[in-house]
Amino acid sequence: FQEHEKRCWSVDFNQIDTKLIASGSDDARVKLWTVNSPHSVASLEAKANVCCVKFNPGSPYNLAFGSADHCVHYYDLRNTKKALNVLKGHKKAVSYVKFLNNEDLVSASTDSQLKLWNIKQPNYV
Repeated sequence: FQEHEKRCWSVDFNQIDTKLIASGSDDARVKLWTVNSPHSVASLEAKANVCCVKFNPGSPYNLAFGSADHCVHYYDLRNTKKALNVLKGHKKAVSYVKFLNNEDLVSASTDSQLKLWNIKQPNYV
């Protein structure tokens, strides 16, 4: 698992597809891995450093990541060309995301704020 070009900040295992791993890095990429292969199986390109990655606990296909672009990006891994939702509201880098359930997540930022989001809505709750 040595494909990131810069510091890797975060890693998460998929709770449904337990062989799938995601990693996020300062190289502005989210890499997807399987435990059966030393090479990544897919890559998401971000516009800024990726600070954290988290799989949706209710889906084998959905992933959120926090970025230095001040946003939380939410993807369906079956179509990695465009995010399902980009959650905007922080004033600085999003350093942490955690799902509370299959639809709600909380984000933490270096702007000293926590925000609660529903992944189906563009604004925080």
